Amino acid sequence: MHTVYIIYSPSTDRYFIGQTKDLRITLWQHNAKTNPATADGKPWEVKFTQPFPTRNEALSLEMKLKKKDRAYWEEFISNAQPAV
Repeated sequence: MHTVYIIYSPSTDRYFIGQTKDLRITLWQHNAKTNPATADGKPWEVKFTQPFPTRNEALSLEMKLKKKDRAYWEEFISNAQPAV
């Protein structure tokens, strides 16, 4: 199972979009400053997740989201169904 995620940093007012096989570990890595792209944003908060059975499906949504702008991401997050 792969998960597309959007995280947000209140300290830098930035979003980051990615995909992972283990969201718990990935979020820890972002907050532990092991990823140079997100090192200055601690603490990161999960705003959106969507699981996919294959990595290709997850990559497809990740790439679509990365081509959009912040206004789109915020609308996308607000319209997302909460996880059950």
